[in-house]
Amino acid sequence: MPEPFQIVCSRAVPLLVPDIDTDVITPMRRMGGGLGGRGLDYYAFESLRYIGGDGDRGEPNPACPLNDPELTLAQVLLAGANFGSGSSRETAPMAIAMLGFRVLIAPSFGDIFYANCFQQGLLPIVLPETTVAELACWQVELQVDLSEQTITPIGAESIPFEVNPLRKVCLLEGVDFIGLAVARSDDIDRYQLRARRETPWIFAVENAS
Repeated sequence: MPEPFQIVCSRAVPLLVPDIDTDVITPMRRMGGGLGGRGLDYYAFESLRYIGGDGDRGEPNPACPLNDPELTLAQVLLAGANFGSGSSRETAPMAIAMLGFRVLIAPSFGDIFYANCFQQGLLPIVLPETTVAELACWQVELQVDLSEQTITPIGAESIPFEVNPLRKVCLLEGVDFIGLAVARSDDIDRYQLRARRETPWIFAVENAS
């Protein structure tokens, strides 16, 4: 897992194209040794980022927002509806994280992709399509505060968002579900001891023979 999630203050890359699936994010032809010694991030969004859709030619498409030199260090990606649909490949959120993003904002996400984002330390946020479009018009930094669950464009009112409480804890602490369980092993042990004492019938009976 990456570092614990702090407040993110960043310009946002407006990639408001609907139905960008995981094969667009990490093309299948680049999997299984097709990277040519380069990283996943180099070929991420290959069909959009490179002229002719071929990253091997190395000619960035200036029309792609991901290539905007003013947004090189952006940590927030604004996406279109159904972002990350398609296959369940975990390389998709992995490549997005390698590009430097920590926050994804879209009207909707592919279910498996959404869950995989948290495993890579990414915060996926679902907001109405009109709100996402409005955020894309703000050419200022967005302050994303996970603790307060707000997005605040500099000079504007905060926008609240929802996130699963357990996922929130994992991001804030920089752990996955396993790490969270290990960190709370003493609490788990105490619960099990109390439960065995108070409700012994729910536990399997050991064979005395």
